[in-house]
Amino acid sequence: MNYAASARRQSGSFIIEALVSLLLFAVALMGLLALSAQGLNQVGQSKARNDASYAVGELLSEMWVSSSVNLTNWSSRLQTAIPGATGTVYLSTCDCVDTGTNVCSSAASGTVTIANPQAVTVCVAWTDRKDPDNPRRYQASSMITRN
Repeated sequence: MNYAASARRQSGSFIIEALVSLLLFAVALMGLLALSAQGLNQVGQSKARNDASYAVGELLSEMWVSSSVNLTNWSSRLQTAIPGATGTVYLSTCDCVDTGTNVCSSAASGTVTIANPQAVTVCVAWTDRKDPDNPRRYQASSMITRN
């Protein structure tokens, strides 16, 4: 008799265990989904940083080779690579984040003639469409000299 009474008390325990395991499996799947979404977001941000770095490196390389550089063409190439990006070129060494307190020359535009030697700072700013409240920046400085 003890065996029959014990079996009746445990008759629904298997279903409860199965439901708990399904719940844990569903939570794990939701965690994996969130992890993959965050990974895709990071890849997108990394691509924008890489594109900014490439565009700035391309401009500085062009300045090393040529004494006259068209910044309008470079700016349009930058806009193509990173939609909504703004590129600013200063013919001095300064900080792109805090240009008010630094002694920055006015931003260059159009076709500029590069002196020999010439300090150059290039600033690129853009906003990520998923995080518009947090602007992104890339800055590079170089001393342009020619032989």
